[in-house]
Amino acid sequence: MLKSSFVLLLYLILAAPAQAEIYKYVDESGNVTFTDVYKKGAKRIDIPGGPEALPSRGKSASSKRASANPSPADFPRIDPGTQKRRDDIRRQVLQDEINGERKNAAEARRQLSLGERLAPGERMTDASYQNRVKSLRESVQQHEQNVVSIQRELANLK
Repeated sequence: MLKSSFVLLLYLILAAPAQAEIYKYVDESGNVTFTDVYKKGAKRIDIPGGPEALPSRGKSASSKRASANPSPADFPRIDPGTQKRRDDIRRQVLQDEINGERKNAAEARRQLSLGERLAPGERMTDASYQNRVKSLRESVQQHEQNVVSIQRELANLK
């Protein structure tokens, strides 16, 4: 039974269609080479029933920057005053968030300093102590990362 399963699997693998593109390249001497690796000047050979052409490695329309594609003429526009008010609101929200995260980071550092103290009968090698300190350090690190991220967002504002 195992042998027949192995043989069946082998046949399925061998029967799988190849997914390589084939190129025909003619060098300066007139030698013709067929390869699956593109060379400058090579021509792709279309094989009936073969795989579809892969997308080119150059920039596609979807990889262009959004600014390269103008907005439609009927796209709603926002006047500069409204946009400035929106930016000011966003700046204030981010400023409030960063102030809160700074407070949270300070509290997390305070909790860490308290958590690093050994309880009576506790040792630094105890798993409970190590887990507690690790969790508190991760909390401090997360709040500090949040502060950095919000600072980056504030710097990106116009």
